[in-house]
Amino acid sequence: MIIRSLALAGALAVTAVPAVADDIINMATSFQIRSMDPVKQGFWMQEFGQGELLMKFQPDGSITPWLAESLVRKDDTTWIITIRDGVTFQNGKVMDVPAVLAAIKYHRDLNSGTQSVLPAETEFAQTGEREITVTTGVPVPELPNILAHESRLMIIDVDPVLAAGENFEALEGAGIHTGPFKLISLDDQRMVAERYDNYWQGKPVMAGVELRFVTDANARILAVQNGEVDIALYPPIAAAPVFKATPNLNLALGPLSTGGFVGFMDVTNGTFEEKAVRRAVMLAMNYEEIANAVFHGAKAPATGLYNPNFPYALKNYRYDVDEANQLLDAAGWVRDGDSRTRDGETLSVTIMIYPQQPDLVPLSNAMQSYLARIGVASNIVSVDSVREAAMNDLVEWDLALSATGTATVGSVSGFLNRYVACDGDRNYGGYCNDTVQELITKLDVTVDEERRYDMLRQIQTIVAEDDPYIFNLTILKERALVSDAWTNYVPAVAWNHIKWDTAPNK
Repeated sequence: MIIRSLALAGALAVTAVPAVADDIINMATSFQIRSMDPVKQGFWMQEFGQGELLMKFQPDGSITPWLAESLVRKDDTTWIITIRDGVTFQNGKVMDVPAVLAAIKYHRDLNSGTQSVLPAETEFAQTGEREITVTTGVPVPELPNILAHESRLMIIDVDPVLAAGENFEALEGAGIHTGPFKLISLDDQRMVAERYDNYWQGKPVMAGVELRFVTDANARILAVQNGEVDIALYPPIAAAPVFKATPNLNLALGPLSTGGFVGFMDVTNGTFEEKAVRRAVMLAMNYEEIANAVFHGAKAPATGLYNPNFPYALKNYRYDVDEANQLLDAAGWVRDGDSRTRDGETLSVTIMIYPQQPDLVPLSNAMQSYLARIGVASNIVSVDSVREAAMNDLVEWDLALSATGTATVGSVSGFLNRYVACDGDRNYGGYCNDTVQELITKLDVTVDEERRYDMLRQIQTIVAEDDPYIFNLTILKERALVSDAWTNYVPAVAWNHIKWDTAPNK
């Protein structure tokens, strides 16, 4: 549907006169920022140039200083944060240690996400003019990732927030953040921010930001084409050929992200109770073709469970139809024409997808053709929520597809504990491997980097080769749709869409 409508729009298009201001970053997103509530909505602020964090996630999986000047681990339970000198909030207040400690306390008191990742015994204390000592009581190996996560410890000026109470509209224009653009107005249609001239990294290049909330993908695409916005987030990849053929539409691709489309196999009921079948299905997937033909090069081929740029990532996925067929033959699944049977049962798979991710339609269709090559029949079922359907047995399924990050902001523990651990609240397929469980438990309290890498490699080997359960089908490339004047725009990892030097082509 979308390709047809876009093609028609492109055919009728004429050269548009841009309706956007040259010195304003005009952007459209599918999600609405509902308020300036620092707990429930504050994470949006680092995405669009208002808020900042102590640490910052990088495309190679590392965590580097941002509002912190440095983060040093003294031992397994002690860290030293040195905050950056010369930073002010947009209201002019100095970002000193007491201000940072107040922001941390605010989130620890009110933010359930922060509470879930920091042990209750963790203490943050001023131990120098610009120094904070963190004692966690128990090892928290992913503290750097916590400090780099937009939903955990955004640095804000707490005093105006406390004064506003539940009147979050009072925070519009209050300058509670440290970023390059100060939010001055917010409604259900758009967010407007103006340049903060005293920003610590330098004067922002652009005069402001106007972010429009546009849920319909077609409307966002046409807004770029017609010159109403410069950048539209979350373009549907299936329409990439149309973008290429349409004036003033350009698909901008950034670095690899921390996840992609993931397949979860139901290992406790049905087809995938058998390891040989699970392994055969993984071998039957043509990861290169999925990325480059199905998704037109806008995604990267999955080579393993993690972004291949990460130091612990194994490239242990293979496409080998012959080996897949041999595994099924050896397991007694007899090929007869297009199908396989054993003891009167036909080998078949039900693939579960959900409509909020339209790219799952071409992906699941491609998977059907790969399964057919090894004699596995398949059908596709669409549900409103994969999580609800899988965890509550609402439909029969064998392979659930989901867009999921396996190392969001570089953190591996959340995904492993929720999706892979025996009692994980999103362990869709009922997977429970004693060795994997032991490794996850040890990983949660292991700080030494090389030991962590070794454990992660062991986990990857088991879940992909020895006892398959979960596998990536693609790795996401960060993406945006941009006008001709913004073709140099590089979509960022960790949702940091706007920075102080974000600007159109020179």
